[in-house]
Amino acid sequence: MPNIQFFALAESVCKKLNLPPIPFPVRKGRDEIIFNPQGVALDLLLDELEQYLIEKPEEKIFYKDAFSRLAAIEGIRLGEEGFHDHAAHYFELGLALDPANLALRSNYALSLQSAGRKEEAMRQYRFLLQQPVISGQCLVLIPAARLFLDCGDPVTAHQIVKHCASFMPVDNEFWDLFAEARQRCGIKRWMAPRQKQQEIMRQATAPDYKSAPTGKKKNFCPACGNRLKPGARFCGGCGHAL
Repeated sequence: MPNIQFFALAESVCKKLNLPPIPFPVRKGRDEIIFNPQGVALDLLLDELEQYLIEKPEEKIFYKDAFSRLAAIEGIRLGEEGFHDHAAHYFELGLALDPANLALRSNYALSLQSAGRKEEAMRQYRFLLQQPVISGQCLVLIPAARLFLDCGDPVTAHQIVKHCASFMPVDNEFWDLFAEARQRCGIKRWMAPRQKQQEIMRQATAPDYKSAPTGKKKNFCPACGNRLKPGARFCGGCGHAL
């Protein structure tokens, strides 16, 4: 590719973006578009690198980290702007070169889910659930549980949230999701910690309506105090009408 030039990003830019300090291939005539007074057009730089690696596949190992990092940066930016399909495209590009990158794959699954591509997202989540390092990533696991529950797999959803519950999330929405997953699995009603606390407080402040025990009721005349016979209509002692 004789029309290729190589450009190195400033050290401060590499440090800020966590990019390796390596030269990037750019076709002649494209450098003025990519490197402009406003900064570096990272999406165009990534496009140039992608095109270069198509022509030079032997360079993929050298550029793997830079490529996956650029793909992650662009994917996250587009996702934050609400362009989830485009974000998924960039995450997918990065995974093509760096399939073991679980951060990329997690973001890919989240972007697919946000884009409404549920079946594809579940495939990615199923892969992630098999990776031990993901076990503590509640920011990935909780959306995964919600997706499985919404797609009719409450058992998987419950397994995920049951695991997450060991970390005691403080988000009330999580505990609502946990309760819903249990209910959908046919497990008896479960109360979130906040609900348990409310129930304890309610019981503690509830008035005690239990009456004091009383002995066997005895009938006496209200006038003279004489003991009355059961069913009597008049007092046998003073004749008071009852």
